[in-house]
Amino acid sequence: MTVIPNALAAQLGALALIGAAAVSLPASSSAADPGLDVLAGTWRGDGTLSFESGKTESIDCSGYYKGAGSLSVVIRCRGTSSNFELRSKLESNGDKVSGTWEERTYNATGDVSGTASAGKLDIQFSGSLTGSLAMSFSSSSQSVSVSVDTKGAGIKGVRVNLNRM
Repeated sequence: MTVIPNALAAQLGALALIGAAAVSLPASSSAADPGLDVLAGTWRGDGTLSFESGKTESIDCSGYYKGAGSLSVVIRCRGTSSNFELRSKLESNGDKVSGTWEERTYNATGDVSGTASAGKLDIQFSGSLTGSLAMSFSSSSQSVSVSVDTKGAGIKGVRVNLNRM
């Protein structure tokens, strides 16, 4: 297994959570269905990484969400200093969300849990770092904000806006 510095692990974990923002796709709509099926498909957008030092870095991301009953997510992001390939496998049960994330290049992994409602997702994550993710979404766009709680990780947060391709 490759050992990665805390700052890079934090970047990877925070970006992985962007992928974890998409959760299982119910086969049909019901009162308990928060409408997450609108996330299936191909997405593209950009955003910023914020570091504990106060520095920021622009990133470009593309993603593909696929599934029914559970969701497989692949997110690829490019920044000025790094490229990432993030994957998630997620499930939902009513308004509860749980699953795992990984960054395959650097062997970073973790778990996610949280809640989903119509057009909104709130997730806590653990593993290589801890923190939270808030996402608002529609059938054509996603706005994701990640806050990292792990001190000394190097990264403070990530903000990304994605649009359907």
